[in-house]
Amino acid sequence: MISSFKLRTARVFSGHRFLFGAAAAIAAVLLAVPALRFVKRQRYPLPVSEASVAPVLHLSALPKLQEIADVFRKNETITQALIRHGLTKEDTLRFVQSTHSVYSLSKVIAGREFKLHFWSHNGAFNDFIYAIDTSKYLTVYRSGGQFVPQIKSFDYETRTVALTADIEENLFLAIEQIGEQAQLAYSMDDIFKWDVDFNTDIRQGDSFQMLVEKKYLDGNFVRYGDILVADLMVHNKRLSAFRFQKDYYDPNGKALRKAFLKSPLKFTRISSRFTTARLHPILKVVRPHLGVDYAAPTGTPVSSVAAGKVISAGWDGGFGNSVLVHHANGYESKYSHLLRIAVHSGEQIGQGALIGEVGATGLATGPHLDFRLSLYGKPQNPTRAILPDAEPVPPALFARFVALRDGLRAQLDQLTAEEGATATLSQSASSGGKVRK
Repeated sequence: MISSFKLRTARVFSGHRFLFGAAAAIAAVLLAVPALRFVKRQRYPLPVSEASVAPVLHLSALPKLQEIADVFRKNETITQALIRHGLTKEDTLRFVQSTHSVYSLSKVIAGREFKLHFWSHNGAFNDFIYAIDTSKYLTVYRSGGQFVPQIKSFDYETRTVALTADIEENLFLAIEQIGEQAQLAYSMDDIFKWDVDFNTDIRQGDSFQMLVEKKYLDGNFVRYGDILVADLMVHNKRLSAFRFQKDYYDPNGKALRKAFLKSPLKFTRISSRFTTARLHPILKVVRPHLGVDYAAPTGTPVSSVAAGKVISAGWDGGFGNSVLVHHANGYESKYSHLLRIAVHSGEQIGQGALIGEVGATGLATGPHLDFRLSLYGKPQNPTRAILPDAEPVPPALFARFVALRDGLRAQLDQLTAEEGATATLSQSASSGGKVRK
């Protein structure tokens, strides 16, 4: 998860000169501020503890901090890692106990990097640094006979950027062609997944535009923040989403989040559609196929399309490993041919909960998901079903929503009006630009 992070070793510089006939000397000690390099050569700031500041000693004996960079080994605990680097069992025990109130070091991840600093003149431990995730890090430093833990947030620069592109093949490729990362495609899917099935609905000539926050550290891109506003052109119809109160709404304040997802899988393809007459690929007889088959690699996660109660979870003849979920208002959904089932009968689950993994159990020629939807027992075509809406913007907040909506719309339209447009948008040195390929 973390490939490397670079911390500049503290260095102590000193200089002196003597004035003729004078006995006084002037000394200066400069301590470089450490910085942490994180995922994909992206650097993160680190705290400067009081213990890290070198005391003024005799000029020839000023101590230096020595750095050790390492990763947690497979099945290695924090205790084993610290003892491996020379801490005594007593110090290690007090170190671990000191962190219980702020972070459980039982969560350390194999392969993730950490830093240790020791004083060069006596080998004494000074501090430990561990990046918890892309937002925060844990530091533990020695103060006298105590270990002091702190969780700090990385100090990001946020830039709000305007992006726009045509979709020639799929959303992933379009995002990649404008120099952005796949996570942005997943974020777009999370916003529009109740109205758009990106497996089936996107065609050549569709397009998108958005304002998105990008997080930078020391000039290096680290991760995406929120998509503030997004337009998706699908079959010459514009779908718009505005972020408000941690959710997304259309221009009229109608929630994009709905009671049902359009698809239980992300970015796969339909291999067999809903029909009343299909030649069964194994039985070689014509009979109804009252669901949709999604072809996907074995092990692909399958999500519940809506909140509900698991009615059954287990083997179901030709359907193989199957899960049946009962939802509100008479709806039921069924997920079949699963490799593995992740729920149990009687369990209450939420929308998007993991149902299981794509497999080829039962009568199946290859890995796929047979997904079925019914309303009061009557089969529904999942790709055409009209599903219930979620709650809109509350009336008491609608005026605030309109002000935010209009501001974001004006901002996006201004930045995408001209090729290569740039503007300062956010906290510091923020930029926006139009990219169309």
